[in-house]
Amino acid sequence: MRADTAPGPAEPVIPFLAALDAATAAAIRARLDAVAVAGGEILFAQGEPADALYILVSGAVGISARDPTSGETRPIARVHPPETVGEMALLSGEARSATATALRDALLLRLSKPAFDDLVARHPATMLYFARLLAGRLRGTDRGRLPIAPMTFAAIALTQDVAAADFAGRLAAALPGRTAALAAWPEGADETWFHALETAHDQVVYAAEAVGTPWADLCLRRADHVLLLAAPGRPPRAALAGRIAMPVTGWTRHDLVVVQARDATAPAPLDPAVAGLPVALRLQVRAGSRQDLARVARLAGGRARGLVLGGGGARGFAHLGVMRALEEAGLCVDIVAGTSMGAIAAASLAMGWSHAEIRRHVVAAFVEKSPLNDYTLPLAALTRGTKVDRRLAAHFGEARIEDLWLPFQCVSSNLTTGAAMVHADGPLAHALRASIAIPGLLPPVLAPGGVLVDGGIMNNLPVDLLAGLRRGGVLAVDVASDLALAGAPRRGVPARLLRRLLGVPEAMPGIAQILLRSATLSSDASAAMARERATAVLRPPLAGIDLRAWRSFEAVAEIGYRHARARIAEGALDAWAAGMTPGA
Repeated sequence: MRADTAPGPAEPVIPFLAALDAATAAAIRARLDAVAVAGGEILFAQGEPADALYILVSGAVGISARDPTSGETRPIARVHPPETVGEMALLSGEARSATATALRDALLLRLSKPAFDDLVARHPATMLYFARLLAGRLRGTDRGRLPIAPMTFAAIALTQDVAAADFAGRLAAALPGRTAALAAWPEGADETWFHALETAHDQVVYAAEAVGTPWADLCLRRADHVLLLAAPGRPPRAALAGRIAMPVTGWTRHDLVVVQARDATAPAPLDPAVAGLPVALRLQVRAGSRQDLARVARLAGGRARGLVLGGGGARGFAHLGVMRALEEAGLCVDIVAGTSMGAIAAASLAMGWSHAEIRRHVVAAFVEKSPLNDYTLPLAALTRGTKVDRRLAAHFGEARIEDLWLPFQCVSSNLTTGAAMVHADGPLAHALRASIAIPGLLPPVLAPGGVLVDGGIMNNLPVDLLAGLRRGGVLAVDVASDLALAGAPRRGVPARLLRRLLGVPEAMPGIAQILLRSATLSSDASAAMARERATAVLRPPLAGIDLRAWRSFEAVAEIGYRHARARIAEGALDAWAAGMTPGA
């Protein structure tokens, strides 16, 4: 809905008073002091004595703490009305364990320590509320996740040819619950008016047609999440340096929404001045597309469906069956990541190809003719890799990662640094070539950052990439953990004779099989950690499928399809479909 008026101010909600009788609650309310804190100001600092707790009436407060090992300050939680802050130190009797900072202009009610102690002594039942509150917060802290549930958004137009007000209205309609859109400063509206507006709705989308105006500054100050709108190829309306500042850096995420032409088949690139802005994600939207706008709403609102596809050679064809099952079930994927063959499948989805198009590209690239038979003198690898290079270029062209329809990341292993390398921008074909560079089978990729090989060595199921973004649920598809090389493959007479001549056992895998399998193995600990961070995991039954079984495309894809369909029917993907993070 569009907000033209807001309800009048109501008495602030104080959850821990709900169990008390009206007279007692009124007596405690009388002991509360109103405190106004400007955005960016510290309410209390880590290590200070605990002298009060606070009930947040309006605004937002960020809780952060210093890491005792590194000394760095890291965010722990974002608090919205009507939650309380500062009660942990009062209950423990110790100094403040964290710092509370107003993320935007905030109004709070302060209950002093003497008043709190008196409340607990007279009404022990109130302790139940605080115990539950602390338990929930400790669970989130132990899992290392900062809950992201934006309540206010700012849509700011950076270029010509985008209408922030229209976008805000359509985004409000795509968000769940009661959502208001506001594109101008109502006459006479003050902090009380805006607080009443936000209290009356589940979310509010503020819109401004240009940066640097008083209204745009207010939109930014009130936003939990900022969406910067731009048209491809258009320069910014004005210099952007310092014009998109937030009260507290590091807390409010900025996404860049690129509004493409209604009939665009591939995203057009941005003006360099806009493309260089530091943002969390670049989101592509076709003008008038409800499906694209729904994806933006899920990604910005923390309810997205992320898909992570692991490496596994020809077993990776199972990913295509999984994607077909998801498509048939109407489960749109919003953001993707992958390793090795999983990266190829994920990139195909990010290109915006339909299942039929993905199938056609994969069959042409890997099934009709093997890309791994241009053998050479093994100075760097058994093959030249030129066939793989040509096929990646033929199918993915000049596409860049940041200009795909879906946000995409993939992983390679950096032999120079000994660490995994994440590819989140740059030429797509180059990143994919690095992610599938099986050591010894394909030549490494030489990059400014080091010598890159198959990502499966370091991170074969990169759930951490999407889980770390905290955008919603993550579905992981593991195609490498089933047994491989368990039986001797069928060999022709010449191959058996050669093995006897060389004294090689019949059951010994070939060098290509060994290299391919080695590239898909991460440690058991890292694989278990990846599965733990996922909302849901699919493990198609692929034991006995050779990692080089390129001609078994149909059978492997069918296994993935049937497994995913069965798991969907069982409800195993319901939490992921709702965009829920692990443990939510």
